[in-house]
Amino acid sequence: MIRQLLKYKWYIAIILVLIIVEPLMNSILNFWLQRLFNNAIPGEEKFYVLRLLTIGFLLWMLKRIAVFSSAVLKTRFICNAKQDIKHKLFSNLIGLDTSNVLNEATSGEYISLFVNDITILENRFYNQVMGLISSIFSVLILGTSFFALNVKLACAILIFGVMSMFVPVIFSKRLNNKNLMYSKSISKFTQKVKEYIVAYPTIKNYAIERTILQKFEEANKEAENRKFDSDYELVFANNVGALFSWFMQFVGVGYGIMLVLNGEILIGTVIAAQSFANDLGLPLQNIITNINSIRSVKEIANRIERLSSEEKGEDKGENKGIVITEKLSCFPNACEIMFDKVNLKINNQVIIDNFTFKFEGGKKYLIVGVNGSGKSSLFKALKKWFKNCSGDILINGCKVDSLKNEEISREISYLSESVSLFSGTVGENISLYRKYETEMLNNAIAAAHIELNLHHEIKDESRNISSGEQRRIEIARSLLKSVGGLIFDEVVSTLDIETAYEIEKMALEFDEKTVIFISHNFSGKLVRLYDEILVMDKGKLVDHGKYDDLIKSCPYFKKICEIKFG
Repeated sequence: MIRQLLKYKWYIAIILVLIIVEPLMNSILNFWLQRLFNNAIPGEEKFYVLRLLTIGFLLWMLKRIAVFSSAVLKTRFICNAKQDIKHKLFSNLIGLDTSNVLNEATSGEYISLFVNDITILENRFYNQVMGLISSIFSVLILGTSFFALNVKLACAILIFGVMSMFVPVIFSKRLNNKNLMYSKSISKFTQKVKEYIVAYPTIKNYAIERTILQKFEEANKEAENRKFDSDYELVFANNVGALFSWFMQFVGVGYGIMLVLNGEILIGTVIAAQSFANDLGLPLQNIITNINSIRSVKEIANRIERLSSEEKGEDKGENKGIVITEKLSCFPNACEIMFDKVNLKINNQVIIDNFTFKFEGGKKYLIVGVNGSGKSSLFKALKKWFKNCSGDILINGCKVDSLKNEEISREISYLSESVSLFSGTVGENISLYRKYETEMLNNAIAAAHIELNLHHEIKDESRNISSGEQRRIEIARSLLKSVGGLIFDEVVSTLDIETAYEIEKMALEFDEKTVIFISHNFSGKLVRLYDEILVMDKGKLVDHGKYDDLIKSCPYFKKICEIKFG
């Protein structure tokens, strides 16, 4: 956090100057009070006293300008600092290796950081650091001036602040509106963060890190600008209240001078000393409070620092892991995928056991097996979701280990059981905010049999469109790039029979692509159309072949079909 503070050294330098100006001006004003009241004696020239009053008023105005400017700059500085922290956190999150894909606990941790911990950091660190600096300078400057005055006092001035009580009423509507706008922007920002974190696999699959980071930054900037507007209004209202309060004190002082000129009382240094005492009371109390508050967020600050600087995988580099290019794929249209002695263990449990198979370009494959048989893990390994996977996985002879996530995404689209949709139109969810020619977009929509209006707004976590429509949007996404392979991983498991049949039939109609359909809910009417069926159990390839051959040669597959087809 301290390193980040140094990033804004010019902000801090100006704020420090303004912080120093405030107690200096208080000291000057207190000495002005002493001079003013000591000279307010019977027989003194009234014009001289009036001139002193005018000088004092100008000095006070300079002080208020310094206080107001300092408060505005502090608010802007804190908003910028928070914006940078959130940017760094999200940029690091987007740039993580796919093998570090978020699980539910980590997602909750990140969301908590964005919506709770950073706010705590604002209130208990940044505000308190500024308060601590201000308190220390106030004590040093005012304390030195106070002792130089060498006067003690036992009386006080009544502070007239009745008019300041009406300030909250005057500004209540504006403050409520500003706070409401800020609340809405925070709600929108939180929703976006939630969407992007939940959609992490989709972001990585389609290599749209830069685009999503830009969308995130727009919401981030909007939230912090609304926060600044809200705080600005509050600071302005507080300063107007202080203006009325001090003006009433000014009236009281003027009235007291008139009493002195009438020979009723003597004031002088007593007023100045009492003012010093008031000025010193609050900062002395605040120093301990500031230090305790700063220390209380040490763990939060450390966690933010750790998560915003966590080492990235394949993407680390000058561009913070986001490397987006538009060069054409060097692969042919229908890709060949080769698994050679692939093994995977997670927590000492065998997930994939010495799997070897070649998926030939342009052919259609069905992979069946019970849950936990390693079907999905096999292709998550292809997408580099695991770090401890041994053996070789090749796409058209190129080892996956030597390819970046973007290069794999340009050649193979992996469609999982869940579909991640963003708030926005159907068209935006298909294009994922990227620019495409109208013909290409229309072709993808037609191939995916999407009948929704492209301007239809998807809201409320996509509950306003059916599961089948969500699935078709995902398929259209995968067809926008000239990928050579489509992997459908349990994409029909939650769909009704008719929609599931239509999706599977659609997948088999992509003649120029290698299609791998992973499902325990495959259609009996379509099963003979696959070029080859792979049967897996406990991470192993049990058998493979055409449907009719497997029914005769593989008892395990025959059992699956008997259960499925009755």
